[in-house]
Amino acid sequence: MDLGGAKIFGIGLSKTGTSSLARALEILGYRTKDYLGISRYVLGDLSSVDLEAVDAHDALTDTPIPSFFRELDARYPGSKFILTVRDREGWLASCEKQFTRRLAEKQSEAHRRLFLDLYGTDVYEKQKFLDGYTRFLDGVKEYFADRSDDLLILDVTAGEGWERLCPFLGKQVPLVPFPKANVTQIRWIDIAKVVAAAREVGREVQQVCGKPAIPAGSRCRSEREATVAARPSVLSQVLDRTIGALAGGIGGTESRALGRARTLATRALQKLAPQIPVLARGGEVTPYVERAAWNHVWLVDPLGWESDSWHARQLPTVTIALVEDGRAIYGVVYVPSLDTAYYGKVGQGGFVLTGEGPPARIEHHPATSKRNGRSSPGGWPSDAPGLSPEGRQTLAHAMALRLSAGDLGWGCADVVTEWDTAAASAIANAIGLSVVDQETGLELVYNTETLAVRNFRVE
Repeated sequence: MDLGGAKIFGIGLSKTGTSSLARALEILGYRTKDYLGISRYVLGDLSSVDLEAVDAHDALTDTPIPSFFRELDARYPGSKFILTVRDREGWLASCEKQFTRRLAEKQSEAHRRLFLDLYGTDVYEKQKFLDGYTRFLDGVKEYFADRSDDLLILDVTAGEGWERLCPFLGKQVPLVPFPKANVTQIRWIDIAKVVAAAREVGREVQQVCGKPAIPAGSRCRSEREATVAARPSVLSQVLDRTIGALAGGIGGTESRALGRARTLATRALQKLAPQIPVLARGGEVTPYVERAAWNHVWLVDPLGWESDSWHARQLPTVTIALVEDGRAIYGVVYVPSLDTAYYGKVGQGGFVLTGEGPPARIEHHPATSKRNGRSSPGGWPSDAPGLSPEGRQTLAHAMALRLSAGDLGWGCADVVTEWDTAAASAIANAIGLSVVDQETGLELVYNTETLAVRNFRVE
């Protein structure tokens, strides 16, 4: 359904499933912004809202949208409103954990005033929050009392999802489960523990392969040394050694490495989160009829190579990605021979860790380069000079490392698998970029029926 200048507004209060709704709207193809935030607040004054951001998106959810639903309705006629609700006891329990005194002290004055208007307090107090929740819901229902076509009341936590949302928006039900984003226990998984799991697998790979780390300045530096020297990023230097190794050869290995690495990775991740299934490359793949119901899944490539022996062009990597509702939100790309891990968690940024040194943040500094009439971040041509023709085909390694190290704006027309791209997609997401489908422009979706990826680019 084409809403034209109208919008979709999620007007449920925080902790009512707003993140799940936002992700669902993204899956349906809407440009969605979850949580605009607020720097100025005056009750009833729409100038408190960043209207440029509203105009730039199709759908918006969470603070401060609920506080201005009346004003937004007047400014954007024909809009659709979705009120997410939740059982009061469950909502209160989540609010008690979230809205602490410590959090309140970090919030802006505008945010404090908004909470005072909603609840009469900016720190959780059970009765005040309960009264505010009831008052807000009653106000929404009264406002839309004779406009049932414009308001959908949705209880995500009770299992309501596509079957109610899609008819309301005139959309077909997608072939993915309805999101359950921002599940607190899962979002609290320490990314450092995921990195540790990847390094444990990597050490096993090194032991089986008997290959020492590649030292800085070794013969594996590629012919683009001069180019890298002009780009002082340590990430680019590590990347350059990696690409050089792709062309220079690393020898053979024993086939038992794959099975051992896969077992280690699966055990480590199940220990972190036993409720999340693991799809390891080279292992048994659960039928899609069952996978389609998964909201979370680990995608693990324990060696970056499935053959009985590694061809000279291969450089083993251990890649781990956590997929939530089709989106990669945790990613680790570990190169055992360099003892270097690129990793990122959405909302916390991306990092690189070499040896026992401290992690260095991956900073994204967009440069502009023209490709096929487009401006894209990055700066290296899409034909990836420095890689041999064979090396350009080994996207299981090069693509993951290139994305993590900042070689951005590079597209691929060949079919690769989700194991090849998921970890790098998460790292890209963590530093404010997206890996998108070349044709649709939408962010790549993971845990699909075919587990294949085609025609992607970084934005």
